[in-house]
Amino acid sequence: MKKIYIFFIISMSVCFSQWHVLNHDGTIRYYLLSYPDNPTDPCPLIINMHGYTSNGWGQQYYSQMDEFAHPQNIAVVYPQGMDNGQGIPSWNVGTFWDGNSYNDVGFIDVLIDSIAANYNIDLDRIYACGMSNGGYMAYELACELSSKITAFGSVTGNFMLNSNQVCDQDREIPIIHIHGTADDVVNYYPPSFDGSLTVGESIDYWSDYNNLTIETVDSISANVEKYTYANESLTKFVHFKVIGGGHDWFYGTSEGFHSSVELIDFFLEYKLSDFQTVDIVEGQSSDLPTNFILHQNYPNPFNPSTTIRFSLEKQNIISLQVFDLRGRLIKTLLMGESQPGDHEIQWNGYNDLEDAVSNGVYLYSIRTENEIQSRKMILLK
Repeated sequence: MKKIYIFFIISMSVCFSQWHVLNHDGTIRYYLLSYPDNPTDPCPLIINMHGYTSNGWGQQYYSQMDEFAHPQNIAVVYPQGMDNGQGIPSWNVGTFWDGNSYNDVGFIDVLIDSIAANYNIDLDRIYACGMSNGGYMAYELACELSSKITAFGSVTGNFMLNSNQVCDQDREIPIIHIHGTADDVVNYYPPSFDGSLTVGESIDYWSDYNNLTIETVDSISANVEKYTYANESLTKFVHFKVIGGGHDWFYGTSEGFHSSVELIDFFLEYKLSDFQTVDIVEGQSSDLPTNFILHQNYPNPFNPSTTIRFSLEKQNIISLQVFDLRGRLIKTLLMGESQPGDHEIQWNGYNDLEDAVSNGVYLYSIRTENEIQSRKMILLK
């Protein structure tokens, strides 16, 4: 196995990609990171996961995603699945796939933190997609890790909703699914071979979850239809139906689209901060604040600490608190009476229990009796 990894490192070095090693829960994990040359701004990151029996390098080659990602300042990581006990790399999505017992959700969680700690990554724009079993894993992450990952995509992979699993992430979740109707590996039409939700069943599930009530159909080519399920917000479930298509990452001229292009274009419509809840603090007012101003923190992104400034017009009892994007209280920075004028307070990335919090997007909010204002900040480590 070592020889295989050495070959991959050498063969991909000319493409500015590099294999990395990560120890997760005592298990050595591998991932291939493809990073743009000399980026001037923080890079969005796409997690692109291989199919059953494949590997990270194979997914990079097969999907051709780097070709379209790098010109747009996007980094792509191709993580490596684990042996399922039969010598086959796979992702643990539960039930039928129980041969793999590794905590892949935890691995991807730590993977994001590790990359962000060493590269200039835009934590507001993290996305996940995959092919076949990797597409299953993208759906798994939609259920389990949408606090860090913004939008999700599957190519020829179904949604394995396990009996004990509830996808309740307190936010709408954008998804794109590309699938051929003649797929002889992962069924397009029910019943599925592994108990997963097939395409139509996934559309029903996520339309209900996201309250998507508007359906439009566009013809992409003679054998491709694009279905868009939407609501009055930004959130969509988009499905490319390839009539007669097999188990493929589609990019042929006959289809009239490239799967990687469609995934990237869909992903870039969304930022994680788009899904921050308005009612972060119960009872907040929708009126614009008139008695105080909450300034943008500096620096932002920050590591290890940042300065939050606010200005009060008159003496007031206020609270200044930090929340995650699910509205959970992380840290109370100030609670009590404050005098008129300009104020500064530091946050060092620790919660109320004095534990260091993970990388990510956070909200800081100032509240008086009748008003509240919030801003976004990004912690990088």
